[in-house]
Amino acid sequence: MAAKKTIITVVKTIAVIAGTIVLYIAAVYLFVFRPTFLRQDVSTKKPIKYFKTQENYKKHLQDEEELLKFPHEEISITSVDNLKLVGINFPAENAKGTLILLHGYHSDPLREYASLAKFYYEAGYNVILPYHRTHGKSEGKYITFGVKERYDLRDWVFKANSLYGSENPLYLQGISMGCATTLMTLGFDLPKNVLGAIADCGFTTPSEIIWKVLKKDRKIPTAPLIFKLGNKMANMFADFDFDDYSTLTALKHNSIPVLFIHGTADDFVPIEMTIANFQFCRAKKDLYLVEGCPHAIANLVDEEKYHKRVIDFMTESANQAEK
Repeated sequence: MAAKKTIITVVKTIAVIAGTIVLYIAAVYLFVFRPTFLRQDVSTKKPIKYFKTQENYKKHLQDEEELLKFPHEEISITSVDNLKLVGINFPAENAKGTLILLHGYHSDPLREYASLAKFYYEAGYNVILPYHRTHGKSEGKYITFGVKERYDLRDWVFKANSLYGSENPLYLQGISMGCATTLMTLGFDLPKNVLGAIADCGFTTPSEIIWKVLKKDRKIPTAPLIFKLGNKMANMFADFDFDDYSTLTALKHNSIPVLFIHGTADDFVPIEMTIANFQFCRAKKDLYLVEGCPHAIANLVDEEKYHKRVIDFMTESANQAEK
């Protein structure tokens, strides 16, 4: 009788442990993996808090309205894993060059680039605004924090050259996750007409930014175990690992000039990540810090200086390429 009770107790204990593990995994999926890695279709307008002030918000809305009045078309590419990726192309007359502008995590190109795209177009550049995989009009289910997205940007470079020719000066720019993706893409042997990259408030490695997001936004205990379990889920569901690739790996071998930009009041991507990227970059580089600026809106906070710095950078990069 005692032995039977012991067996029952052991079975119950095992059932409780197994149930706890299942619930824990479910909690990680529902509260960490699902909102962090899966597609989230969002409206084309960010709430005013993203732009920090009513003035910035109004300018964004006005610039977006004016931008969409310019001639534009929807274009697409097919990713290496057979996803249809969509972008908006704004062809300029007698263009000085072309810019490919990459938006950030759970965002879209018009949210982050309406004002900048309008500025670049009026300055005489073709502008291509891709939707990242899993975002907006592009296909895909899982965000990989630049690991797979870097292949997509490489293919957008090929698309730009098919549209405008391989002699057309080409520049890459990214904000936040788009910035990290841009920097990772510099690890490829890119066409010679890619003359520069503008890296605005990007992180260094998927591991570091995911760890920060988990600690800041997902209030679940035992964070190291959650991190490891989240990485296992990324392996199983999204076919990537947090440590597959990083901006630092790419920048150690990069030869394309880079302008690094970051706001000193950024509370989402630490400014130290841009400093690390800057230090690892072996190519010609410059660092532009925007005092008191929060995440991803430096072009609105310090508009006049921002415009001058990016145009000067592209002009100098083009001049150097001609020598």
